[in-house]
Amino acid sequence: MGDGKNDGRGTGKARDASMSDNRCRRWLVSVTVGVVVLLCLVATGAAMAAEPMARVVLGTSSPIRPGQQVTVDVTVLVPNFFMAAPDFPLFQVPGAVVTMPDARALNATETLDGATFAAITRTYAFAADQDGDYVLPPVAIDVTYAGDDGAAQHAKVTLPTTRIRVGAGGTPALTSPARKAGEGGQRATLPVAKLTVTQSLTPAAGQDGVQLRAGDTLVRTVTTFAPDTQAMRIQPPKAQAPRGVRVFAADPKLSDGVSPNVADPVAGGLRVDTFSYVFERRGTYTLPAITLDWIDPASGQRERSEAPALRVVVAPGAPTGGMAPGGTAWFSRGDDGRVGAVLEGIAMLAMLSVVAYALWRARGLWPAVRQRYVAWRTRPAVQARALHAMVVRACLASDPDTAYRAADRWSRYVVGMGLPAWARATGDVALGDSVVSLERRLFGETAKRFGEGAWDGKPLAEAFGRCARMAGGGRPEDVTKCGQKRGPTRRPKHDGSDDSAISPLNPF
Repeated sequence: MGDGKNDGRGTGKARDASMSDNRCRRWLVSVTVGVVVLLCLVATGAAMAAEPMARVVLGTSSPIRPGQQVTVDVTVLVPNFFMAAPDFPLFQVPGAVVTMPDARALNATETLDGATFAAITRTYAFAADQDGDYVLPPVAIDVTYAGDDGAAQHAKVTLPTTRIRVGAGGTPALTSPARKAGEGGQRATLPVAKLTVTQSLTPAAGQDGVQLRAGDTLVRTVTTFAPDTQAMRIQPPKAQAPRGVRVFAADPKLSDGVSPNVADPVAGGLRVDTFSYVFERRGTYTLPAITLDWIDPASGQRERSEAPALRVVVAPGAPTGGMAPGGTAWFSRGDDGRVGAVLEGIAMLAMLSVVAYALWRARGLWPAVRQRYVAWRTRPAVQARALHAMVVRACLASDPDTAYRAADRWSRYVVGMGLPAWARATGDVALGDSVVSLERRLFGETAKRFGEGAWDGKPLAEAFGRCARMAGGGRPEDVTKCGQKRGPTRRPKHDGSDDSAISPLNPF
């Protein structure tokens, strides 16, 4: 009996041990299968997540005030690495200004859900001068990246729609800043950033202010820095000049993304304005402070920054013996201008007196000057009469050579043509015959010339004197008066012949 009971107990224990082993095996199998399935799901999820994507992040949290500039970071992520840089868009948002102040892109790597991505980020600057809800459109960007096998993959990622609320939100009125300023919304045009205004002077100021002399120039350079704001949103400062001082403004210099303060590396916009003050008179002047208004980003209150006023002491200009832009040292005006005016009047009276005395002394020279002028005007007539007399004397003296040369000089001097041409132009038969006879005697064949007797110059003298008086004016209409007065016409010319007695140069 006892042995049978012991055998039954042993059999039951063996059965229980076998069942426990089976349960352990099933549990291990289940755990193993679960782990495998979980790993597969994780791998599948990682594989599905390793796709290009885009992300948009605002650099400033709400509230965003009108006129405040906020940064918008647009990041494009791809698995592995980029094979070409993506082309980031330029956003067009009605009622707002979106720019890309920094042309450089930021390259980085990120790990998301166990997958490694290459990232390229570009930063935009967004600013709106009015309340409203503004939406960055979902722009598509083409990307090229390397696949797992190293081959180029092309994809298109779409930026998520991003809503930016400015002020109270709502639909923007889309009115111009100038109109809004006219309706009392002037502060919307002010930069929403703390402005830091500094100034430098050339020459530098001392304990008693800036020391200058009359005629000197003071250069005032005003530098304005606005953190996290573009320089174009800084309003131009206004420089006022007291009476008696002229001010000239140079073109401003604008810079973005600069950090003028080494202790505070926050970047922003920098505007540099240069003003030149010209002091023409001595005295003590006060140049007004240059103020710029801005909006506190935290409180929304209007604040003001300024470059302090300046005290300028101008001493009298150093006396010089040379001419200066304002006149000589003798005629420089005082503070009230009366002394200079009196001296200038005395100088003008002295100059007028000298001119009047010179005219009075020159009154006796006028007849001599007039006589010289008349002689100069009548000089051609005198020369013509002298040549005329020479022709008559040569003719009466029966000197054919001298008579011909003098008559030819007279005709060229008075009527502008040679003697034969003038004789033909007059149409006077006696003058023409006399000139032809004289040419035949002088320039004809040698035998005929020596065969003739003494030359009688009276016919030429009479005809020349008569026609010379008619043509004495030297005008074209006077040349032919001699022939018209006498009436006889010229003898008809033979065909191809010439009245001149000069033989042809080359008869062959």
